[in-house]
Amino acid sequence: MNRHEVTPKAPKDCSDVEIGDFVSFVLAGGEVVAQVLEVRVRRAERISFLRDNSCLLGVAGLKHPSHNHRSEVSHWSGVALPEETYPFELGWVFILPSARGRKLSLPLCAPLAEAAGLRGTFATSKTDNRGMHTTLQKLGFVQAGTPYKSPHGDHRLQLFLREPAQSGKGRHHSGPPHTT
Repeated sequence: MNRHEVTPKAPKDCSDVEIGDFVSFVLAGGEVVAQVLEVRVRRAERISFLRDNSCLLGVAGLKHPSHNHRSEVSHWSGVALPEETYPFELGWVFILPSARGRKLSLPLCAPLAEAAGLRGTFATSKTDNRGMHTTLQKLGFVQAGTPYKSPHGDHRLQLFLREPAQSGKGRHHSGPPHTT
């Protein structure tokens, strides 16, 4: 019997081994530049680990995208991504090929979307990755902009946005506003 466990953590609460494992998985996905990845992972808002017993099956992160990355995605997709509106990016999602097709990306990514709270978040996904598209839609993301060629391969990427909640009418709002 498989027992999948998802562990979201602040990077500062991770061991060096956990950070190393996370970085190795992200690099296996082939969509990042290795040069500063570990530094960026350590600066992330939260990272998530998916395990089956003690075996690591997947990782994902809620990151603070660099100004350069944000500008490139905005330019290529044709969608403005101001930092004050979209402070986070859901990304670095990688599940071992042997574990794919089991609907594991939703439990892996859900704690990260929850950690973003009411703040806007963007994500990108390969245009042919229907499973991830379904996960993103279940987490409140919608497709936006024009698909564009990835700078890290011969495939296209699609931008997804999760809009910030407006005061008084957000995804997590319940009841009247608090007064002091």
